Parts: sequence; structure tokens; C-alpha cells
Amino acid sequence: MNSLNLLSSSHIIVTSLCFLVIVFLPRFFINTSASSKKILVQGIILLILINQGMDLYREGYMQEWKLGLPLHLCDFSSFSVILYFLTKRKEFFLFAFFFGIAGGGMSLLTPDVLYGFPYVGYIQNQIGHTMILLGVTYAMIIDDQRPYLKDVHRVLIFTTMLMFVMYLVNYLLGPPANYWFLVEKPIGDNVTNFMRAEPYHMIDIYILAVTICYLMYLPYFVKDKYTKQNV
Repeated sequence: MNSLNLLSSSHIIVTSLCFLVIVFLPRFFINTSASSKKILVQGIILLILINQGMDLYREGYMQEWKLGLPLHLCDFSSFSVILYFLTKRKEFFLFAFFFGIAGGGMSLLTPDVLYGFPYVGYIQNQIGHTMILLGVTYAMIIDDQRPYLKDVHRVLIFTTMLMFVMYLVNYLLGPPANYWFLVEKPIGDNVTNFMRAEPYHMIDIYILAVTICYLMYLPYFVKDKYTKQNV
């Protein structure tokens, strides 16, 4: 099994295909029937649940139960996507939008695995995070969902409080629990390689997360300002 190389042709091709699905698949369903949209939604939910089940088996059963609990930030984003589809509540969309795109996008580009394609863990990582982002783009394109500036503040405040809860969860579970990567940096090549050593890496990650959230809202801010000026 080959080690993951972020510049390998296989990783570039697989990741490119994932982003094409995320961006373009919902557009094919814009003018389709409600039943067709329902099938797409059910497919997204099913693949998310399968991915969660594989995590529980591969990490929780085959390795260590403390590693397989669905408590990572991307797990929260996955459940937010499902809850949004079931309830259509905007709060779930907002969480998935900011942390599904930021965290899921980073996980697609720099997977938290040691081996690349066709390693099962790699394929699972790419499919699982693709479904999170696909759920977000579905909500944006089909349901016309979008964030506002107040939503950025609300999501960051809620997630900051949740982060301290996760510190407690990691402490109570003990090693090797490392949910939200609060204890140690994720394995593999990723942006945390350029950050300070643990535990100070979380200061850098937090600053980066806040910056990314506001940058994600920036296109909407520019669009709203432009629209207002031309009314």
C-alpha cells in the first residue's frame, strides 16, 4: 500500500471528481420533480450513515472504541446535514455550511489517513466528506439557503462553547481520544504542519477557523453591498 502523496495523480483525480460532484450534481436536479430530489437526499443520507457505520467498525471495533465515537467536527457536520434534510431548519444548514465546507474541504484536500487510493480508509474519507459538502451545496442550490453576517457570529459562539465541551470529553475518555484534534495534531500532511506544537496548535487552528468563516461570508457581503447600491 502506497503512502498518501497529496501531489500524486490518483489523489488529484479523486479529489477533483469529488469537487465536481459537489458543485455540479445539485444543478442537475434544479428543474426535476420532488421525487427525484427526494431520491438524491436519501442517497446523501444513506452514504453518510454508511460512512458513520464504517467509522464505528474500523476505528471503534477494529482498533479502539475511544477512537470510533462519532464526535469529530466532521461527524457533527454530517449529522447537521441529516438533521437539515429532516427538519429544514436553517441552524443545521449554517453549522454544516461553515464547518462542513471548512473542515470537510480540508479533509478532502488533505485526508487524515496514512495511505492513498485504493486504501479503504482513503476512499471512505473522500466519500464521507463529499457527502457533507454535497448536502451543503444541495441546500444552497435547491433550497436557496445562505448565511448572513449575524449567522457567522452565532455559529462561532456556539462552536466555541462546544469546543470546551469537547475538551472535557477528551479528558474524561482519556488517551487515545483526540476528538476535534484538541489533544494532538491530525496525522499526515496538512495545514497543522505549519502550526505550533501541541497544545498551542489549537490557538492557531482557532484563529484560522475564525478567519476562514468570515472569508466564507465575504462573497455574500460583497454581493449584498453591490445589490444594495444598484437598487
